[in-house]
Amino acid sequence: LLIRVGRVGDMLMITPAVRALMDHYPEAEFHMLTGGDGQRVFKGFSPRLTTFLLHDRKALLAKLHLNKLLKQVQAEWYDSAFCFELNPSFAPFYQAARDGGHSVDARPPEQHYARRCLGVVERAIGSPVGEHWLNLPVTDEARTKARSILAEVGIGDNTFVIGLHPTYSGLKKASWRRNMDAGRRWPTESFAALAKQLDAYGKEHNMDLRIIMDLMPEEAEVGDEIVKLSGGKVTMLTPPLDFQRYKATLQRMNILVTTDTGPMHIGGAVGAQLVALFGGTNPDDSGAYVPHERYEIVRSPSQQIADITPAQVFTACRRFLPA
Repeated sequence: LLIRVGRVGDMLMITPAVRALMDHYPEAEFHMLTGGDGQRVFKGFSPRLTTFLLHDRKALLAKLHLNKLLKQVQAEWYDSAFCFELNPSFAPFYQAARDGGHSVDARPPEQHYARRCLGVVERAIGSPVGEHWLNLPVTDEARTKARSILAEVGIGDNTFVIGLHPTYSGLKKASWRRNMDAGRRWPTESFAALAKQLDAYGKEHNMDLRIIMDLMPEEAEVGDEIVKLSGGKVTMLTPPLDFQRYKATLQRMNILVTTDTGPMHIGGAVGAQLVALFGGTNPDDSGAYVPHERYEIVRSPSQQIADITPAQVFTACRRFLPA
């Protein structure tokens, strides 16, 4: 049994530990207690992940439903359980396993959350598991869909594609709840200025270079502003929602420029090269857990993400641009 209820980024950060477990127990069947985002992320992750026990922690009768799930878990009597939740209320779930279960330490020394989850696995099996990174499979069918959508706007297989992701999951919350802007929302003017610099670089070097945003309908307003401010240097896509196809589109990007949000982790998990912007959040704790050669961090010393300049981000992108 695997236990983690969280948003997309939270779920992706346990993928190194889950892969390590699957490597160590090659004959085991896995079930996962998670929420809707967890099921979306892990659908198709492995044929050995056969069952999702779904919990909506925001539901009106969430506690009652959790008690029902606990009885189901106790009846299953799992051989082992691995809890990657920091919420102590999930302790009875992993403790119901035959081996007493294993859980992430809620108060560890400074360490990336993905590494802490790998530590749970190492303590359980009694040996190092080697290095595992964020990982998600991408199907050929999803790649075909992504290729078709990109072809509609003139992007071919040889186009150098730079993706921008200008939003985060808390953006649409009421203003009195939205306290993350200073740390997580880079201004639309800055995204537009960066796009102009990248476009000029492409023209100077005679590159087939395109800059795109793949956004959900509710993010289109932000995207429209960036397209306008950039003078049309950015192409905005709002295709039908399809998580499998979205993974393939991020994988197709040669560079993804993003703030600290779910798509940063998705891009890292499918192999994209990342330029990630951090304001008040700490990349050493919640950044993309990927090899250094695919990851460039631009961090604001003031913890105000708006203080990061387009020139700084362009310099970070140069690491991944053809010379």
